[in-house]
Amino acid sequence: MKTSPLLALLGGALLAAQSLAAPTFIHDLDITTFDGTELDANLFVPEGPAPADGYPTVLFTNSWALEKHQYLLQAAELADNGYLVMSYSTRGFGQSGGLVDVAGSHSIADVGVLIDWLEDRYPVGKLGLAGISYGAGVSLLAAAAHPRVDAVAALSGWSDVVEGLYPNETVNLVWGTLLTASALNLDPQVDRIWSDLRSGQNIGGVLEFAAPRSALSFVDQLNTNGTAVLMSNNFADYLFKPNSMIDLYTLLEGPKKLLLNPGTHAITETLGGNDGHIWATGFRWFDHHLKGVDNGIDREPKVDMTVRISNRLEQFEDFPVTGNRSTWYLHPRLSYFNSGGLKSGAYSGWNWENRFHGGADTLAGTGIPLISDALEGFGIPVYTSMLGINGYHAIEYHSPLQWSTLKIRGTPQLDLWIVPSKPEVQLQLHLYDTDLLGLGRLITHAPVTLHNAVVGQAQKISVDFFTTSYDVPAGHLVTLAIDTEGAIYQKPEDTNYRIEVPYRSNRQSKLTIPHL
Repeated sequence: MKTSPLLALLGGALLAAQSLAAPTFIHDLDITTFDGTELDANLFVPEGPAPADGYPTVLFTNSWALEKHQYLLQAAELADNGYLVMSYSTRGFGQSGGLVDVAGSHSIADVGVLIDWLEDRYPVGKLGLAGISYGAGVSLLAAAAHPRVDAVAALSGWSDVVEGLYPNETVNLVWGTLLTASALNLDPQVDRIWSDLRSGQNIGGVLEFAAPRSALSFVDQLNTNGTAVLMSNNFADYLFKPNSMIDLYTLLEGPKKLLLNPGTHAITETLGGNDGHIWATGFRWFDHHLKGVDNGIDREPKVDMTVRISNRLEQFEDFPVTGNRSTWYLHPRLSYFNSGGLKSGAYSGWNWENRFHGGADTLAGTGIPLISDALEGFGIPVYTSMLGINGYHAIEYHSPLQWSTLKIRGTPQLDLWIVPSKPEVQLQLHLYDTDLLGLGRLITHAPVTLHNAVVGQAQKISVDFFTTSYDVPAGHLVTLAIDTEGAIYQKPEDTNYRIEVPYRSNRQSKLTIPHL
């Protein structure tokens, strides 16, 4: 049968118009949840009929203090690729009613209502949850509570509320204050919990509040559900550190992937950091686990780790990424004007003590809160002069000169013997990459606060630094700098105390660093 050129042209134009047709976007949806609260949402419906097994579907949950429009670009891209995509404002944020309960039972139940709403109106196939920060935490908890969820992309999320706001029993003052001040419809219970944490009262109540809001409490449910979990966290995220997310990752038995990136909380994901690697990987994760696309992500290494400063992507089969460890023992300094040593051999000299004092901050630190952390994602690290650190209020230990690049990958650990002069003392632990001129770049840090220390008695503390990926260049040193105050943490009410570090053959303080 012959077709006229005009009909062929019209037919081609019609097919092109159909292929370019945009998904339908429903701007405003008011969905009544289980307790009568109205949730504000929007929806992308893909063009064309649903596949036989239903639309692959993604539900986006907003970050703290943001709302349903946060993911418009990502949602539109997924919808263009055939996904049914809903974004909503969690209760208490945006135009949604109710109070912010910090991923409490009501917020998790809301996710189930939204899933039911979608399934009642559209042919929903496999289902994924996604979000940044607050949205990531809610997504993980909802996936544990609702077996209907097939896959999760949790970006800059948490698995342990306590680690976020009370790392090593140290109040995360800057981040906690920012969060509580930026939620206008906060449940009064949350204000009470934050007040208790800051005052050191009712810590048992704080832990009771945190447990059902922490995904680590629901690992068994995630494993039973077989949820495919992708997690992304950032090395300079001093709110939701990578450490507890790594703990969750190691306990998951189903499909899983871990992305560890430079930068601070939520900024790397929001600004398309890692050259777009995070979102691109998240989309591939959903394509495989929701659409069944054989894109190879299930056969790739499970851990993507991007080296700080250089922003070079490395991939590893699992975490920990290396079994290599170097242990350096702490050796004493001679006076307040000297530094101690990090040496490969244990201390075997005369009994010795070094002392430093609370009451003042020093040049050892994490830089300007939030700003320095954000710049780190763009390859601009925290610098300080190690020569200018006050030896009365801090103590430093220098490693031997590194003759080749030391590729730190993982979680450094410090075992430190101390004799405190007060029952409540705080230590701020920092690892620096120090050049021969004494200029240091921050590698990682960790705080620790003792609230019931035995005064005048030697006791050992063991602390994990925040997980990192950092290359110490040849010709540089690793410096351990310890002082008693940090810009983002709440200090003890009484800072007039002394820390003594004893050196004995039977009390070895040591630093352990994982490296390639």
